[in-house]
Amino acid sequence: MTQSLDVYVYGMTVLSTIHRLKGPFPQADTYQEITQTTVMPGGEGGNAAILLSHWGLKTQLDGCMFSEATAKPLLAYFDRYGVDCSLLPTPPDFTGWRDIVFCDGDSRTVFGWFQQHFSSERHWWTEPCEASIAAARCVALDPFFGATSQRVAELCVQHGTDYVTLDARWDDPLAQNARAIACSKEFLESVYPGADYGDLLEQYRRACRGLVIFTFGSKEMLYVAPDMARPAILPTYPVTVQDTLAAGDTFRAGVVYGVVKEMPAEATVRFAAAAAAVSCTRFPSILEPPSLDEIAALMNT
Repeated sequence: MTQSLDVYVYGMTVLSTIHRLKGPFPQADTYQEITQTTVMPGGEGGNAAILLSHWGLKTQLDGCMFSEATAKPLLAYFDRYGVDCSLLPTPPDFTGWRDIVFCDGDSRTVFGWFQQHFSSERHWWTEPCEASIAAARCVALDPFFGATSQRVAELCVQHGTDYVTLDARWDDPLAQNARAIACSKEFLESVYPGADYGDLLEQYRRACRGLVIFTFGSKEMLYVAPDMARPAILPTYPVTVQDTLAAGDTFRAGVVYGVVKEMPAEATVRFAAAAAAVSCTRFPSILEPPSLDEIAALMNT
């Protein structure tokens, strides 16, 4: 099962109910019309697995457990793209990882039960599969599972397997040992309020062994790699935005793809940015994942 594995994904997988709104997300005690509702996979890990498999990489998904309510619809999507979900159990006493998302084109608002599951005495996520980590060419690692995420990173270091993560502090071993890390605007503003991003990027550069990327939504991004003389700025690709919900997940998946394909830093960031941009042009984006041809066409414009 683990032979010739391209990517082992350890991360969040949820069953998302996504509502598309006719106008902006409403203020309290007002009304907004729902124009479209879709039930589909969500979460950083689940979305990454679909994208990477869609791009031709043999991908195995691990992390969040299924439930009797979520397993059937999730597996129907993952089977469509050839994602290996054999490591994920379905305990009978679990309600499942789910969320409800409202999208208005410019923003998305998420409601869920995540704190309830993370604060439970029982872990509703798996122990990492060491054999898969050792066999994979790259690991896509979500940082949300505390000691378990750290254990995945430790196993990657132990077996010499590159991993790509997101939203971790510069002084966190999770960031320091990653082949690449992408930090979002939301994370940076929350953890480093008022920071000078040039200075902060330099802190990451000194502490981390791999590519470091700061993303700012539709604005230009900053990145630096160990072999670069100085940080670089990359503008985002201009597209007509329909949905931003999975843009960050798609970007991280693009970085993983670049690592697996041994792309240089600039090519990796450009590919990831183009993939995220294409994903924003449709609703819901992961229901029709961006193809390699679409990404290449945007990169060549």
